[in-house]
Amino acid sequence: MIAKLIVGALGIWALFVSCLEIIGITIYFPFTITQGNEIPYHRLLSLRVSIFFTFAYFSLRYIFFESSKLAPIIFLDIYLKALVISGTFIFILNDVWLAEYQMSIIIIIFSIIVHLASRKNIKKYFSK
Repeated sequence: MIAKLIVGALGIWALFVSCLEIIGITIYFPFTITQGNEIPYHRLLSLRVSIFFTFAYFSLRYIFFESSKLAPIIFLDIYLKALVISGTFIFILNDVWLAEYQMSIIIIIFSIIVHLASRKNIKKYFSK
């Protein structure tokens, strides 16, 4: 239940942030609002690398396990893990301000919750 609340809250946040970006207001995680300012480079780089990691994972999975099915929450689980790994390394390599690591801790907590929820959903997903 808590996993659904967290995933739902993140989904609503993502929809809200996407709509605001269309009208020129940029919000980056969690609630930093900028108008005309850029998102910090290390955060953009973390997102970019995590998207590439996620794409690489699913590409290789498709090549080697073409017919395997995955529950939809597995994508979020894999992406959050890739974001934690890439973000941590990029933050360390770029000597970011210590407060920036709070974001990594929050994403790790989300990742653990989604991971635990996805394990329960796998049984439900394939038993239908």
